[in-house]
Amino acid sequence: MKRALSLTLALCLATLCAMAQEYNIPQESIRVRDPFITVDRARGLYYLITAGRSEDAVALKAYESRDLEMWREVGYVYLGENGWMKTVKAGVDHWWAPDTYYYKGHYYTIVTLTNQQKGRVNFCTLLRGGRKPTDKYRDTWVGGQPISLTPEGQQCLDGSLYIDSDGQPWLVYSLEWNGAQVQNEVGETWAVRLRKNLKGRLGEPIRLFTAADSKWNSRQEDRKLVVDAPFLWRDERTGQLSCYWSSFVDGVYAVGRAVSTSGNVAGPWVHD
Repeated sequence: MKRALSLTLALCLATLCAMAQEYNIPQESIRVRDPFITVDRARGLYYLITAGRSEDAVALKAYESRDLEMWREVGYVYLGENGWMKTVKAGVDHWWAPDTYYYKGHYYTIVTLTNQQKGRVNFCTLLRGGRKPTDKYRDTWVGGQPISLTPEGQQCLDGSLYIDSDGQPWLVYSLEWNGAQVQNEVGETWAVRLRKNLKGRLGEPIRLFTAADSKWNSRQEDRKLVVDAPFLWRDERTGQLSCYWSSFVDGVYAVGRAVSTSGNVAGPWVHD
């Protein structure tokens, strides 16, 4: 009898585990802003880490897929439960565009946020995870507040990580259309070197290009010329370095490409 009960229990547990691993969420039913998919090459899995809220805290939630078509919800991998992060208010402050990367043995997420109560405008901060994309992420603190990878005074967003051929990490980010450095509401793409541990900047940032340098995009009705979500990618076959970035064409959100003629981050950049 005990053996039969043990066998039944084992079968039930196996069924529950299989159900927990079931990929039953179609890709088209996941509605998120600023999607960024991370590949875990060792496990052959894809991860989508999204920005949202859990009750009164900002949060990151993870989804997992084997084929990019069907997904399962893993759950929350970050909760901003400390005092500083708890003052990031829903409907008032921004909590945007989490990009997740594997770097030197750990996963990191770069996220854009504001905290008006603390006097912080759009900036990009760093969350450190573990050995897997779904391990818990923790804040990186400097002086009692989240580290800013972007310079104070710039209204920055959509930071992405790029490692150049010398192993130097860079943060590439946009000034969407506003802020002290922006002229005539024309967005800009910038980059700055990071420390090897990613916990801070090295030197001064450089401007790569502006939205006006391209011919494919167009101004919004309110005259803004937007730059969003710059992302650098080097073709391993040709060595060509491209920057993919988002803007508008006749009111429709679109993605364009610029190519570095030098093959380096500093450019110059030529637009398709």
